[in-house]
Amino acid sequence: MASFQSECMRYHRQQAGLSLEQLALLAGVSPETVRRAESGATKPIGRVVIQIAEALRIGVEELAPSPATGPATLKQLRQRTGQTQRQVAEAIGMSAQMVSRVEAGVYRVRDPGRWAPAYKVSPEQWSTAWQAGRDARRRDIEGARGGT
Repeated sequence: MASFQSECMRYHRQQAGLSLEQLALLAGVSPETVRRAESGATKPIGRVVIQIAEALRIGVEELAPSPATGPATLKQLRQRTGQTQRQVAEAIGMSAQMVSRVEAGVYRVRDPGRWAPAYKVSPEQWSTAWQAGRDARRRDIEGARGGT
């Protein structure tokens, strides 16, 4: 999570009157994980960010705001939930390879409502993220071709 806000985490932990160890216990992670995240030494993975946000009783967006460059892609949504492609695939009854291709915008799906719960978003948010991933892939291809 490139946008993780360690200062925000420290502020909310202190506002809650929690020590590093207490927050770690509530979040279900090690005190060292909390210490390194709060100091900025490491950027925690999505699952840990979610657990810390829940322990602090704040939204994940406060700790890891979305980049201002546009809507999140499916890959970014999945990473925010701390899931792997395989876990999403199991949740929707597809192969991890299919999830990879859908996230890359290679394949479109007929029923976003079936996929959205695995990414913990609405079908509309899922569709927007799918389009963002497809647009990013298109830009990458055009850039590799020299913009032609």
